[in-house]
Amino acid sequence: MEKLSVKIYGQEYTITGDRPQAYMGRVAAYVDEKMKQLSGVLPNGSVSELASLAAVNIADELFEGEHSVTEVKGRNEQLENDTHHYIALWEEAKKSFLHYKDEAQAAREDRDELQGRFETLRAESERLSGLAQALEERVNALEGEKEGLLAGLRARETEKESLSEQLRELEGKSREIESGFFDLQMENIQLKGELERYKRMVE
Repeated sequence: MEKLSVKIYGQEYTITGDRPQAYMGRVAAYVDEKMKQLSGVLPNGSVSELASLAAVNIADELFEGEHSVTEVKGRNEQLENDTHHYIALWEEAKKSFLHYKDEAQAAREDRDELQGRFETLRAESERLSGLAQALEERVNALEGEKEGLLAGLRARETEKESLSEQLRELEGKSREIESGFFDLQMENIQLKGELERYKRMVE
């Protein structure tokens, strides 16, 4: 136990307690200060009245302090709850971030793969475009050859018609020659008959 002699409002007191002497000295000084403040308000008040009023004021401050402590504790509990809530939100946000990071990495890999496929398809498209252009040029060349062949065919058709006409004329002349030859044969036969008749008459 600690003992300390103090002076409160001009009177000597000995106080005993488990607190350090410095602490008990501050308490006594605080009570002395309160009584001196009240004596300024009640200059004719007795020591017991000033002590009672000081005790009431100190009790009021104590209750106010306890109320403030209760409010602070409530705030601290709310802050702790908010802290746990925000920590949980932070952990969830961190998980979401890691999840979105993995998704973003997968999306980048998909994008790179699609980019590679796009480049391959574009190269293939350019190759096919070149091939299509070459085929178009070949088609145009074949069209030109076709026109030439058609022109030649038309010329041959015309020549064929001309030859057919000539053939028909030759066939007509051949028939005329055959008819004339037949007439000559008949006439030759008649002449031979007359010649034989003349021979017999001469004999």
